Amino acid sequence: MKNGVKTVNMDDVSSHMGISKKTLYQYVSNKTDLIEKCFSLHQSTILEMINSIQEKNENVIDELFDIDEQVCLMLKNRPPMLIHNVQKYYPSVWKILDEIKKKHIFSCVTQNIERGKIQGFYREDINVDIIAKLMMNTVDALVDDELFPLTQYDFKALLRENRVYHIRGIATQQGINYLEQKLKND
Repeated sequence: MKNGVKTVNMDDVSSHMGISKKTLYQYVSNKTDLIEKCFSLHQSTILEMINSIQEKNENVIDELFDIDEQVCLMLKNRPPMLIHNVQKYYPSVWKILDEIKKKHIFSCVTQNIERGKIQGFYREDINVDIIAKLMMNTVDALVDDELFPLTQYDFKALLRENRVYHIRGIATQQGINYLEQKLKND
């Protein structure tokens, strides 16, 4: 995560871990396998964090802001070109990770929307499937270094703007009032 996937080789990994390459290859078959395992672990950590927040939060708007805060902490040291390099040099790994993300994040977003409807924060007339897919694609746009280079944009500010934009688009008056109060207090 610190140095990126393109420049790090298996000698670097084994040296950093203080083990031989032979020992490293007992756990992974090649660099692609290592990258897949690393990113799968990273995604699992993010999904566990999201699930934990969903379990503790009763308010769907607070939940979204808590998730953004934790995602920022987890991704703050990510090299800007990391995602692009995985997509370019390890497309098979990217495809697996993208499918996992789509499945699990889609589920988390749809659950939030459904609970938000029940809580009265989100409008009843919204199409959950469409809104969840739109939300997932806007998050993908935020991590696109060509669209939002982190040298020009603060990732936390990007997430916040996206979150406010999303909530305003689906909120009832009760949800907007809660959001406005939250923004004033933050």
